[in-house]
Amino acid sequence: MMAQLRSPSNGELLFSPDDISRLFRLVSEIADRRDIEPSEVIERLELRLAAATARSEQVVNGIRLGEYVERMRKLRLKRNDVIGAEMFRDPAWDMLLDLFASHERGERVSAIALSLSSGVPQSTALRTIQRLEEKGLIVREGDPDDLRRSWVRATPEVLSGIATMAGLFAEAVTASASPQGPAMVNSVQLTGRDLNLFFSSD
Repeated sequence: MMAQLRSPSNGELLFSPDDISRLFRLVSEIADRRDIEPSEVIERLELRLAAATARSEQVVNGIRLGEYVERMRKLRLKRNDVIGAEMFRDPAWDMLLDLFASHERGERVSAIALSLSSGVPQSTALRTIQRLEEKGLIVREGDPDDLRRSWVRATPEVLSGIATMAGLFAEAVTASASPQGPAMVNSVQLTGRDLNLFFSSD
């Protein structure tokens, strides 16, 4: 028989037998609908809980990390307009940034939506998604409610890597704007316009 979990403060049962039964049914139902093992359902729930906890704590210069990365992505997409030449495209990285920002907001991203937001033709975007999947950087899952649609998510390793990169980028921006920053970084000073371009929400 399963051990009964009790509150350490008052000794009361944390879960009633009915709660446990409902939990088993819910996990089994999700596993059946997704055609996966119940253990994988539990693992995904644990990952989402860990991500949600991290989301509430990750703040860069007063901006939540997901929003910070989304601003990075939007700024990257402005390169062609700023330079005046359609030369700068890195759809793989932009897609990963998009997936990170969406993950931080707790939103799912379809393959089509990811393609449209990448800034490249759909055929190029779909090939990029395929390469990312082959490299094990993203996971694509079919939608049981709509066989024409698939959902895309970045792997936990990729999410962790992007969070690290965002932190490094934030340090560079802060150091460049500060007179006390390292000399090598301070050799290129950011103007108020530069900072507004990055930190504005538009």
